[in-house]
Amino acid sequence: MFKLVRLLPLFFCLSIVVQAECVFGAKHKTEYRILGAHTILLSGGPGRNIIITSYSFFNSHSSVEVLKDSFCDYENAVLYVDDEPVDVKTVSWAD
Repeated sequence: MFKLVRLLPLFFCLSIVVQAECVFGAKHKTEYRILGAHTILLSGGPGRNIIITSYSFFNSHSSVEVLKDSFCDYENAVLYVDDEPVDVKTVSWAD
C-alpha cells in the first residue's frame, strides 16, 4: 500500500497533457503589425492571421522577416527582426 501511495503523484503528473499551439502559412502573410513590446500580428494573404509573442522586443520601426512557414510555441529562430533571429514564446490564430 505504501508503494502505491508514493506512485500516485507520478501518475498524476504523467496524466497532464501538454499541448503546444502550432500555426502554418506564416511565410504567405503579406503584412505585419506590432501589437505590443513583445507581440506581433501577421496578416494578409491566404488563411487566418497569426499572433506571435516573443521574448524579444519589437518597436514601430522594426524590420521583420518570417523565416519559417510553420512552427509551434517555444520554437527557435522563427523571425528575423532588426538583423537578429527571434525565438517564439507563444503563437495563436487571431480570431
